[in-house]
Amino acid sequence: MLIQHRWLSWLTLGLLCLIVYAFSANNITVLDYNRELIINGQFWRLISGNLNHTNIYHLLLNISALAVIAGLHYRYYSARAYVSLIVTLSVGVGVGIFILSPSTHLYVGLSGILHGIIIVGAIIDVTKGYYTGYALFIGTIIKVIHEQLFNSPIEMSQLIEAKVLTEAHLYGLVTGLMIAPLFVYLNKKKSA
Repeated sequence: MLIQHRWLSWLTLGLLCLIVYAFSANNITVLDYNRELIINGQFWRLISGNLNHTNIYHLLLNISALAVIAGLHYRYYSARAYVSLIVTLSVGVGVGIFILSPSTHLYVGLSGILHGIIIVGAIIDVTKGYYTGYALFIGTIIKVIHEQLFNSPIEMSQLIEAKVLTEAHLYGLVTGLMIAPLFVYLNKKKSA
């Protein structure tokens, strides 16, 4: 029963993304990251913009990645810890874009959060002595550095019908690095 409850949190995030995408299919953009509207006080967009997607391919890519990450790390988080992780990463990505990427006026996508989840899980893996955690950690760092230097492949931008905001991946990764010690502590406390 515990395993089912842990999967439920991950499934809920995927379903929430599906619902937000379906809701926005009618050109309803009340949840999208929009710099001008955030400046005018619509601060929820810093978080909710991470939940919408440009098209069905973008959505399916991110939900598929979420499922893979869930398969690797679902057991590390209680429902409460998982919600805290997602909200914190959402804020980190949204605020990062707002402060450090002022030329970005519109943004949607879960990928920044996904990079943060990967890093936190990889660090927990490492503290548990799993060598795969090192590979996941190093691989994610190399991927994000490569994206910052060379951007993402043009084919990906064509597929999702938008420029891939690689900075969001960086902000998710950095936020993940910053909060990982807390989740390592919570995981050790849970295991004790």
